Amino acid sequence: MSSQLSSELYWLTWNVVLTAFMVVPYAVYRIRKLGGLLQGLKNPLPGDSPFDDAWAHRAYRAHMNAFESIALFAPLAITVHISGTGNEVTAMSAAIYFWARLIYAPLYYFEVPYFKTTTWFIALGATLTLAYQLLI
Repeated sequence: MSSQLSSELYWLTWNVVLTAFMVVPYAVYRIRKLGGLLQGLKNPLPGDSPFDDAWAHRAYRAHMNAFESIALFAPLAITVHISGTGNEVTAMSAAIYFWARLIYAPLYYFEVPYFKTTTWFIALGATLTLAYQLLI
């Protein structure tokens, strides 16, 4: 971990990287569906248009879910850092959030319902732990 970053910002950075790379599976799918990179750049499909393959749609939804989730996590991680209230609990929560989100993505892609939901709740719990640590 970089000595310049708090644990919370370190894990937030990794979450941004993870979320950015989650576009790759369904982007490659769409490019192939449209007939190649040049055709994809010329005429990209809009937003949540239907996918022929269910896995590609699940990959897209997992990516959108990552945005929804990081929108809750990021402000809390930044607030912990700015306020100087980071501790072992907030550091562990930030790490747990990252690992849960990393595990969540392929579980969503491959439609593994119970484990997918469990990891989603683990990430949510880690986010709420940051909030709790800020409020106590």
